[in-house]
Amino acid sequence: SSQLNALASRFRDVREINIFSLLRQEDVRINVDRNTVTRATLFLSRFNELKKVFLGGRDSIGDTIGFDEYEHVNDAQNEKLVINLMDQISDAFQCNFLPKSLLVLGLRCPSRSGVQDNSSCPTCQLACQTWPLEHVINFNNEGSSQWTKREFACCRPNCLDVCLTRDQIESIIETRSGGHDLLHSESRLLYLLGQGSRYDIYSDDGTLFYYVEFFAEDYDDMERAIKVADLDVKELTREDVSKALMRSFASKDDPDWIPPKSQCYLGRDILRYLKKCLKLPIYEEDWLDELVTNKQNLPQIIKVLKVERSGNIMIQVDCLFLLSQLLVDVPTIQQAIDMGILPLLVDFLNPQNKLVIMVNAAKAVYKICIYGTVAHAQALMETGVIPKLVHHLSLADEVVAQNIALALASLASKSTFCRDAALRAEIMPPLLRLLKSSNQLSTMQTVSEVIATLCQGDPKPDFALVEPCLEPLSHLLLSDDEMVLKNSCSALGIFCCSSEYAIGVGIYPRLVQLLGHSSEEVQDDALKTIRCLVGRDKTLIQPLISNEVLSSLMSFMSSCLAQTQIFSFQQVG
Repeated sequence: SSQLNALASRFRDVREINIFSLLRQEDVRINVDRNTVTRATLFLSRFNELKKVFLGGRDSIGDTIGFDEYEHVNDAQNEKLVINLMDQISDAFQCNFLPKSLLVLGLRCPSRSGVQDNSSCPTCQLACQTWPLEHVINFNNEGSSQWTKREFACCRPNCLDVCLTRDQIESIIETRSGGHDLLHSESRLLYLLGQGSRYDIYSDDGTLFYYVEFFAEDYDDMERAIKVADLDVKELTREDVSKALMRSFASKDDPDWIPPKSQCYLGRDILRYLKKCLKLPIYEEDWLDELVTNKQNLPQIIKVLKVERSGNIMIQVDCLFLLSQLLVDVPTIQQAIDMGILPLLVDFLNPQNKLVIMVNAAKAVYKICIYGTVAHAQALMETGVIPKLVHHLSLADEVVAQNIALALASLASKSTFCRDAALRAEIMPPLLRLLKSSNQLSTMQTVSEVIATLCQGDPKPDFALVEPCLEPLSHLLLSDDEMVLKNSCSALGIFCCSSEYAIGVGIYPRLVQLLGHSSEEVQDDALKTIRCLVGRDKTLIQPLISNEVLSSLMSFMSSCLAQTQIFSFQQVG
């Protein structure tokens, strides 16, 4: 007692204590220390300013462990010791021997092999009646200590984990002074927002990237908290919700330390669920703007993609999304390639992967092609990505097919070598099937862009490989969409060398009509196409005159477009 008094006197203002002597590891077994159980409550009662205590131990490698992390099945001695400690703490709270707001972490009722609807555990009931209300409302229950032990996640020490149902806990809270008001506040919801599972991702140089995930159980608890409190979530502020979520990124060993937001990622699906389903004031830019500009996260993201190739799908999706956001300049793309990203992306394009994985992998490929160099495109080709993309184009869902088609177009635009490789891989048949099977404007825009890319370049592509797209192009010319029209006119330039094909599908009347289109860019592209076709074959002048091209050209000239286009009128005349 004198030693305790001396120690308490020396450290009387201490606010946090970690007691690592409660649990002892002996080989593979965890035992509860009887001496710690006997002395802990009396020891804690000497610190009047104490705010938080953790009761646990350390395992064989020095990591912190709590009783809630281990099962003690059929171990009556250990169970009895922990029940004794919980009852001591409850009695101390009831008699005001412990600070009234003390947060006790690490304990779990050992009798919980499964929660019963009408549990009558006196130890858990007493804890709910005596422990500080603001902590009782956050007691874990119904298996929470089990699902918080998620593989690879940084699991925080729990508040007391009891063998009562949530209804029983809240019923006891309701009977306590101030309990009703607490149940009808936002306290529980904000606490739950800070209890996500954190993944610590290290790069080879030791830099950290933090990823937080919520699970179905988390969302269920949040919905219940909103319902029980009858909360109007619109009254919550953007700042309060963001601050609560950031607590999910806090360290297990130092809960007061929260990493910089530029190193913290909360998945898009999580943000969407919280916003759309729970109606919380969540703004995606609050969580992405700093993160997607932090290039230092690239090594960790690629490392996750390597580790999680057959693991957590949502982590894969989120990291592929982040990767595509970072691949916007040559140095970053080169760094990613040096770190081995290209084979990973090709692997993620395999059809056995989930749809959402393939979409995001295709987007990353697209970014490399758009913002990278010809050398980067060549490196992609060497991985065999073009045949794989073309193969997926035949099998994929329409949304995936659009992303794959855009990736192929961006790759083909890098060089005529890449373009010809795509054509030799027989991209045209699945591309045209996609167009024929869809009535979506986005698909028409994508396919017309890909065709235009495949039909451009010097030297021109093998005519036999692009010939099948002429008739579909004639149908695309009937569209009202400006992008589709511009892409179609651009693609038709390839048929200058074989004007009879153009006559066969009857594109000239529509080209003449487009000279009067409301978009000057469409007018310009239509005139360039007419000029190209007529320049190769003078026999086309009469069909154009028959379609009233002269009056259309006169109207076109009066619109004061670039004078360089007058040459077209002179040539046709």
